[in-house]
Amino acid sequence: MKLEKTVILPDGDALTLRSMRREDAQTALKTLRRVAGETLNMMRYPDEWTMTVEQEIERIEKACANPRALELGAFLDGELVGIGGINPISTADRTRHRLGLGISVLKAHWHRGIATAMMETMIDAAHGMDVELIELSAVSENERALELYRRFGFTEYGRYPHALKYRDGSYADFVLMLLDVKRRN
Repeated sequence: MKLEKTVILPDGDALTLRSMRREDAQTALKTLRRVAGETLNMMRYPDEWTMTVEQEIERIEKACANPRALELGAFLDGELVGIGGINPISTADRTRHRLGLGISVLKAHWHRGIATAMMETMIDAAHGMDVELIELSAVSENERALELYRRFGFTEYGRYPHALKYRDGSYADFVLMLLDVKRRN
């Protein structure tokens, strides 16, 4: 899916939200590596982002061509500060009604309304995708993210104990959350 819009943040800055493009691939990988180094709430460490630029281009182009997917970039003054996506869980008929959601924002831009604008945009886009459920998982200690998801109507339906194991041997649980898109209308 292709999308582009501008949102004015609470501080007055203009945030451009748009579908990622092939020319964003290298910057996207750098941004994801940077975010992974700023927080333990990501699935990977920075050194585990091993996808090549060519693979990222392919992933972005596949999402742009899919009317049921959105790879969203959040740009401030041309800088990529956030990445989010909604993507089908699978292509099987039995799971066609479900999408997965992920989002990340550079730490320097937390608490500015960027994640809120991204969530609103992705959920609005999902309404036109013949989808019923949006699923996500969040680290249980990530209270800011959990509150954001709850504000948008996501509800907890379970926990995945020890979903992440950090290099120091400690663990983090996932909170599994779901949004019934049809009820949110």
